[in-house]
Amino acid sequence: MNYKNVESMVKPSLIDKTSSPDGVYIRRNIKEIQTEEGATKFTYQETFLTFNEYESYSQELLVKEINGEENSEEYETYKEKLNTPVQYPANGFYYKPKWAEEIYAGLIQKGTLLPSLFPLKIWDSTEKQENAVEMSIAELTALSIFLAQKQEEYFEEYKLAKKLSLQNAI
Repeated sequence: MNYKNVESMVKPSLIDKTSSPDGVYIRRNIKEIQTEEGATKFTYQETFLTFNEYESYSQELLVKEINGEENSEEYETYKEKLNTPVQYPANGFYYKPKWAEEIYAGLIQKGTLLPSLFPLKIWDSTEKQENAVEMSIAELTALSIFLAQKQEEYFEEYKLAKKLSLQNAI
């Protein structure tokens, strides 16, 4: 969704189904700000969905809520970082931090049960043949630890950004 930054002198609702006959406004990161004149204004991000889009979106939100995800700019940034390749110092190739949990943990578990599975060709994010590396289970474990540490670093950044956002909203 495309959010834009908006200001209002009236505190907006997170979901507004009444302001437009054509659809629904979705808002997030609402912050109350005092102007130099002493007035209160609100800054926030807003997007507009048709009623059909909103119906699909609301189902998606429910699934996210069940899975412990949230609809905030900070959370979206965190998820983007998990999907952004980082360079692995051991070989200079690029891997996505989310792969530690989504892919490599399962491969390591299988390799523990089926040691003949390794060495295994592990592709980097470029998907180029010349960047595919035969890794032992120990090498894949080291890569997974590196990526998991990146994931934790990004999670810490997300929590700090969320805390700052909440403080600014007060």
